[in-house]
Amino acid sequence: MKDSIPLVKSALAELVGTFFLTLAALISGTPYVVGVTLGVFVYAIGAISGCNLNPAVSLGLMVTRRLPVLTGLLYIVVQVAGAGLALLVATFTGHLASHYTAASPLAEFLGFGVLMLTVMAVSEKNVPQAGSGIAIGGALAAGLVMSRGILNPAVAIAMGQTLSPATWATLLSGICFSLLFLLYEVKQKPAEEEDPAKVQLNVPFERLRSVPRAK
Repeated sequence: MKDSIPLVKSALAELVGTFFLTLAALISGTPYVVGVTLGVFVYAIGAISGCNLNPAVSLGLMVTRRLPVLTGLLYIVVQVAGAGLALLVATFTGHLASHYTAASPLAEFLGFGVLMLTVMAVSEKNVPQAGSGIAIGGALAAGLVMSRGILNPAVAIAMGQTLSPATWATLLSGICFSLLFLLYEVKQKPAEEEDPAKVQLNVPFERLRSVPRAK
């Protein structure tokens, strides 16, 4: 998050984004609509707040120091608030997706891992900015299809599944997979190019003696 952007504006963006993401989950119940919604908001508010829209994502970014702790905690609060507001609004639509429920702990853990690894790759600019929304939205859709779960603690809380694996398993996954990405990044970093000055210093003394002197 850029320092020039007020924290209140960033928090508001997270609240609005999580509201619509949760609304898409509650009404549609399909992973593709939820994934597309997240992808759209990556482009809409990504430059404002980073578009976390998920407490597990915010926690993973806090652990890896991609997000300040106080900012991350504020994000989590407004994300839960946005999800709760979405539930309130969704009840007036007269149609809720009752089959959209939490999966097993392992399914929620691995499904969210797909999203967390993609978020980390985007945050490290390993993914072109133009494709960031497609990548993150696609990762969420893939994780939802694979796990058949929720993959979002805020959404789970809004759906009355606070103590389900969709809450604690995804938070644990956010920590584990963000740290795993850092380990992978360290091992995959290319070797630094040698400084030309250092290369010159390493030239054998015999070669320096053989260089003709200027007259």
